[in-house]
Amino acid sequence: MVLAAGLVYLGFAVRAVLAPFVLAMAVAFLLEPQVRFLEGRRLPRLSAILLVYLGVAAVVVLVLFWLIPIFVRQLTILADTLPTFVSQVQDLILQVQTRYTEAGLPPQVRAVLDQAIARAETGLLAFIQAVLSGIFGAVSAVVTLILAPFLAFYMLRDRESIRRWVLAVLPVNSRGDTLLALAEMNRVAAGFIRGQLLVALIVGVLVGLVTYALGLPFSAILGFIAGVTNIIPYFGPVIGAVPAVALALLVSPLLALETALALFLVQQVDSIFITPRIVGGSVGLHPLVVIFSLLAGAKLFGIVGMLLGVPLVALGNVFLRHLLARLVSDWSR
Repeated sequence: MVLAAGLVYLGFAVRAVLAPFVLAMAVAFLLEPQVRFLEGRRLPRLSAILLVYLGVAAVVVLVLFWLIPIFVRQLTILADTLPTFVSQVQDLILQVQTRYTEAGLPPQVRAVLDQAIARAETGLLAFIQAVLSGIFGAVSAVVTLILAPFLAFYMLRDRESIRRWVLAVLPVNSRGDTLLALAEMNRVAAGFIRGQLLVALIVGVLVGLVTYALGLPFSAILGFIAGVTNIIPYFGPVIGAVPAVALALLVSPLLALETALALFLVQQVDSIFITPRIVGGSVGLHPLVVIFSLLAGAKLFGIVGMLLGVPLVALGNVFLRHLLARLVSDWSR
């Protein structure tokens, strides 16, 4: 227990430098099944890892060769047209204020509405700025975390060495229980990471296609935002839909309604057909626990906390369950 608490404290203290290692673990989780498949075909592990890396690199290069020009072009247009969008938002708010002023509402009611609209305007502009900062921040983060695939290579290559080291530092009488707990934690983490990334990719593509079909500009960016935010359970789809609906509202209320309905249908397809079949109950948490994990993670670490809150709580749940079983077993003896 003291060792576990010490490791948690150490991880919190050096959290700023953990991002490449966390991403490397995610990459290793994603590639391990392919490496094992090739190993089962009598291929040495190092050759299997290199072959998998070569295949992934080819796919990434092809995808980036197709996507990067689209993203750069749409980001450039977005930066150029952002002042126009802001002006349209302000004009829309002014029209609303004019209409309820002409309706002859009491002064007290108008004052309350004016304050609410002012807060909404400030919040919307802050949201647009945050989205843009997040997009450019994500691009720069990808560049700074380029170290992750190299770290993942060593994690994959030295998997057995790492396992032997873990066994060596564990007490002999608790090795079996600890390995069982680690195996289940590995299953939960791998299932969550693979499932959520695949679901995010599918939802991002669907949202991009839907917004493109509706004639919205920046459909690639809107799909990217929807895919990334979809990783956040419950709240993610709503967060990802806000930019598309707000952008459509600047064109017409009817287009905003059509966009909201279309994205609602996409999320229903995701909730009913995609996520249950891909992710399923991999984390094994009650919905109330999931919501609490999201809120607590957001309060402590912001958007990163919302992304990592659920898997961390799921891993903690596995650890505590095995620890409790061990304590009960020791007490019985």
